[in-house]
Amino acid sequence: TTTTTTTTTTRLWRTMMTLRREGGRGGARAAATTTTTSRGRSTKHAEEVSEGRHDYDETTSRELKRLFLNALRTKRDGDVPRVLKLTGTGKAPKRKTPEYKKSELRPVLIKNELKVQLVQFTDTQSFTKNFNADGVEKMMEDVIANGGYGNWRVEMRDETVYTIRVTKSGDAFVSRSGGGGNHGNNALISTTSKNTFLTNDREKKRLMRADDPFLVQVGVSTKDGKIKAAKRDKYKQVEEFLHHLEASLSASEEEQAKKPLKIVDLGCGNAYLTFATYSFLKNTKNMDTNVVGVDVKKQSKEHNESVAKDLGWEKDVCFVQGTIEKAEIPGSENVDVCIALHACDTATDQSLVRAVRWKTKLILASPCCHHNLHVRIKKSTSSSSMLAPLTSIARHGILYERTIDNVTDAWRALVLRILGYKVDVVEFIGGEHTARNTLIRARYTGAKATRALWDEHDAMVSSFGCESYLVEALKEELESQRVHVH
Repeated sequence: TTTTTTTTTTRLWRTMMTLRREGGRGGARAAATTTTTSRGRSTKHAEEVSEGRHDYDETTSRELKRLFLNALRTKRDGDVPRVLKLTGTGKAPKRKTPEYKKSELRPVLIKNELKVQLVQFTDTQSFTKNFNADGVEKMMEDVIANGGYGNWRVEMRDETVYTIRVTKSGDAFVSRSGGGGNHGNNALISTTSKNTFLTNDREKKRLMRADDPFLVQVGVSTKDGKIKAAKRDKYKQVEEFLHHLEASLSASEEEQAKKPLKIVDLGCGNAYLTFATYSFLKNTKNMDTNVVGVDVKKQSKEHNESVAKDLGWEKDVCFVQGTIEKAEIPGSENVDVCIALHACDTATDQSLVRAVRWKTKLILASPCCHHNLHVRIKKSTSSSSMLAPLTSIARHGILYERTIDNVTDAWRALVLRILGYKVDVVEFIGGEHTARNTLIRARYTGAKATRALWDEHDAMVSSFGCESYLVEALKEELESQRVHVH
């Protein structure tokens, strides 16, 4: 089996590189790079993007395609592809608006065949396609060169990260960070043959077995209990979430076990975490649990209800179609745990608002996109004094964006503290799996807000010249707490 896999893999990528050589000027350049690599002289050049400022069309987009294809071309039998993921987001100035909000490309091994997987996202859905040698070249031209994206992020297995921003003039600013990471995990991840999965983590306690019926039912695992290559990031996300959930529940687990635990997953999508939470608490921890998943899409509700029925869990796991803000949740007066993972922008705030008003005991929220506070600060007429000390940060768009993203989450944590929650903000999952890896964990204690907390809040409003979405939405609850401060 190993010999067959290696032969198939080698033949596929030889074919892909042959197609690349026939692709015109870019192909000639790739051919020269490949030849140099085969002689063992310039491997590094074949797997890098030129840093600094360059013409996007003539240089950077070609290098991105070359980087992706050459990194996938293994140097010796048994190696994994060097590239982990290529992600495009945002609109490039003076270019067409991208058809999809985000596009991700990554190498996958499906039935012993290496392919390039393209996942494209709208506001409410994602679409996945897998490409072999016959279609990968045109797909990469459409997405990378002509897709209209203004920001690119390339993640390599050695922890090198390339960040690329396209300017109005058509140039690309390329920066590089990281590198020199662990190269020890060199086994190809296969859906059909036995491999060590997530080698670096093999000693870590597993809370969800790969052969759990729910993982098989939703397509994360094969029928014989092996994690599919295309779903390994999803499995890792499930595992890490369950670790956070277990740690958060451990202090009051005995108390919670006296009655069924009520859990609401806001923005559940395909309900991987909804089902994982139920399976873990009910089947592993032996805790009676009721879970409600909420999503705006009718097709998600129907699909998830079908999965629950097939698993025999329909009495304890149900689904509601509606927005996070207005969906009617059965039994919402007794919610113990509220989950909101990767809810975009103000959807995270809307989730926190509902959790607070339900007096939820435990909140686990992993924010996704952050836009609202950026807009509010930009519209503010009194934020210039705040920005003055941040001139060096504001000069660089990506640094300023990350700074305000962090301010958004810090402000969310502060609001929850004022309203009686004990809050910590931690890493949800490693950055190699998702760039959105912040988790806000909040447990209700009922502690009264101190004057120092209110001073922090008032300073935020004064400095940024605006209120955050969450502050505005919970104004009544916040003011009711303020009157008790002495």
